Amino acid sequence: MRRYTHILLLLIRVFLSIPAFGSEESSYRSEEYNFTLRYTPPLQVTSFGEGYFDILKDGKIFAQASVEDDSFQIFIQEEKPKTDVFRSFAKERCKIICDADGPDGSTYCKEIASEKEWTSANGLRVLEFTLIFTRENYQDKTKEESRMGPVYLVEISRAGHPLALMIHPAPETLLPKDSEQLILGLIDTIQLRPEHSDRQGEVKVCGATCKK
Repeated sequence: MRRYTHILLLLIRVFLSIPAFGSEESSYRSEEYNFTLRYTPPLQVTSFGEGYFDILKDGKIFAQASVEDDSFQIFIQEEKPKTDVFRSFAKERCKIICDADGPDGSTYCKEIASEKEWTSANGLRVLEFTLIFTRENYQDKTKEESRMGPVYLVEISRAGHPLALMIHPAPETLLPKDSEQLILGLIDTIQLRPEHSDRQGEVKVCGATCKK
């Protein structure tokens, strides 16, 4: 009996020492914008340029991400927002992913159906938008509306350099709840590089109470 107990304990130890299938963690690191994020299967990240990457689930793209750099700075120069710069930029920028024009019609998102805000696990400000997607048909003179999103903007600014990471699904797509949870988990892993880890406490380009 003692021999069988010993063998059982040995098998348990061997089983626990084997990594669980699909639990391998990978990471994405942006050298230019000084942040990292981590992910595990079924998620994958494919980069196609500094600050641009696709998020795949089971090998299929279900969301895209981009660092908003020049667009953020141009917005500040042209609009000159006086309070809550990050929110002002995010509310306008999130709509651009809907815009498309063609000979037969156009698509756009002029309205925000809902908006949420929270702080990620690593202390970064996050805004979430669900949009009203409009498809206009010139020939039939009709308009079709649906909801799309959520679109997420994460504030990743450095000192004197406003930056936002935008994550969104394909146009005219409303993510199912399980996919939403995967992206929320991904956002919680986003971390600024150590040399900028105090940015949230020191430099604010986003809050309504920002010092000028």
